[in-house]
Amino acid sequence: MGLLDSLFGGMESSSKLTPQESFAGILMGASGCDGHIAEEEVDGLITCLVRMKLFQRYDGRQYGKTLNKLHGFMKKKGVDALIDSCTETLPKDLAKAAFANACDIVLADGIVEPDEKAFIDRLREKLQIDGKTAKTIAEVMVIKNKG
Repeated sequence: MGLLDSLFGGMESSSKLTPQESFAGILMGASGCDGHIAEEEVDGLITCLVRMKLFQRYDGRQYGKTLNKLHGFMKKKGVDALIDSCTETLPKDLAKAAFANACDIVLADGIVEPDEKAFIDRLREKLQIDGKTAKTIAEVMVIKNKG
């Protein structure tokens, strides 16, 4: 790690992501996997995090710090590197919840781009979610987002 990396931080200065950072990072990756982050995707990400028990002790400053850290890492190293870091540290009992919410974010704007399809497939594999379960989750999110 270079001098500036140690001074200006970023995810590489942390030895391990917290469960909150891991979960939020997966949703950040879902928001940015197609090369841009739509307003609906950001709204979905924030709404999801605010409703979760996992984030019940977070205040506005902590949300901002976490999201800025994750966004900076994603801009610097890319979505795949962000997802690799997040899926390595996400508690196993949160894998299906992270996958479901990522699907929800991808479907929020009503258009699923090829990059988003590839992201969901890769995320499913990284989270070790079987195909049948993943399909059921995706079907429910399609139904949820039709209205």
